[in-house]
Amino acid sequence: MRVTHGFAVALAGAGVGALVLNGPAAAAAGGVWTETATDQVAVMSVAQPSPSVTWAGGTEITTDPDTGAVGFTPRLLQRDTVAGDGWQQLPIRGGDAWNSRINDIATAPDGSAFFVGDQRTGGGALVGRYAGGAWRATEDSGLPAGTVEASLLSVSALSWRDAWAVGQGYEEDTGAAIPVVQHWDGRRWSSVQIPGSANWSVNQVDEVAPDDVWVVGVDEDNGQSLAVHWDGHVWTRAATPLFPDSAVLFDVVARTADDVWAVGWSRDTDKQRPAGLALHWDGAAWSQVPLPAGTFGLQGLALQPHGAVAVIGGNDDAAVGLSWTPAAGWRSLGLPENDPQLPLGVSAVVSSGSHLTVAGWHYVSSDGGDSFAHGVILTR
Repeated sequence: MRVTHGFAVALAGAGVGALVLNGPAAAAAGGVWTETATDQVAVMSVAQPSPSVTWAGGTEITTDPDTGAVGFTPRLLQRDTVAGDGWQQLPIRGGDAWNSRINDIATAPDGSAFFVGDQRTGGGALVGRYAGGAWRATEDSGLPAGTVEASLLSVSALSWRDAWAVGQGYEEDTGAAIPVVQHWDGRRWSSVQIPGSANWSVNQVDEVAPDDVWVVGVDEDNGQSLAVHWDGHVWTRAATPLFPDSAVLFDVVARTADDVWAVGWSRDTDKQRPAGLALHWDGAAWSQVPLPAGTFGLQGLALQPHGAVAVIGGNDDAAVGLSWTPAAGWRSLGLPENDPQLPLGVSAVVSSGSHLTVAGWHYVSSDGGDSFAHGVILTR
């Protein structure tokens, strides 16, 4: 299994453990962060089906004591603030049969929801649906022919019969990358070919309406960021700012047709450390929104009230967390770094009013590389 989309810490050596449902709090600008350790469950995605309920999806990491082989079991957690519940593990019907991760969760206005994950050996990719108050894991068997080691990285849904998922796979014989774009019509997932996408890596999708869908990633031919739009009839590539070396987009979220944000990183020279990249679409063009000096690569974003956004990323020196408002510009979210021996990595953020939930993990950094310590959910 290829570990992708920001989950860059090494997983070898991780053990088995139960969930830890409490943790220390840390002061931050704008509020206090509460940190909940999830032990061997690495949290990759967060979503909110209602103002009081939050879901967190990821994988439980296990290591075979005899062979050292690392295994992954998809996991979902839920917190309901109205019920007064802490984080609890949700059952996933059929989930234990998968050696995979939940990479993303999407909710829809009609109460339906979806998750997506990785391909298993000899089969399709992990997909899940929420219906009748329960989650069920199934198989997306409609991957492009010859695709191996595919990961569905993102999913977005308008209803139980209209959802999109994107990700990346590899051609079995040549090892060439294969972009994976899937559409759900209420009965099955089927592959969609975006013109010109043969050498594209696609990371994120956001469906605003049936005739308003954005997909972002990177064009592997020139190393530049990629933004493609579906208007219900044709796919059109929208030009993004060019950089001397390279750029990539990892997340995209639309508030309206003329208010869309995307984040990732850019690099001006081969030797330069990647810099955070934030772009805004005004209905006609993408433009770069300057970030504070020293901001590292960004991984995820969430819309907030009154035109604001929250962005997260970074896992080299420290986690990055920023909020932007039209009046005040960028401000730090003050993500907690409680233990210098266990740096924080973050992968996703979701907003409900002024409240934020961030998914991530702590890791141990050494000259030999980084190793996973335990998962974490931050709430504020």
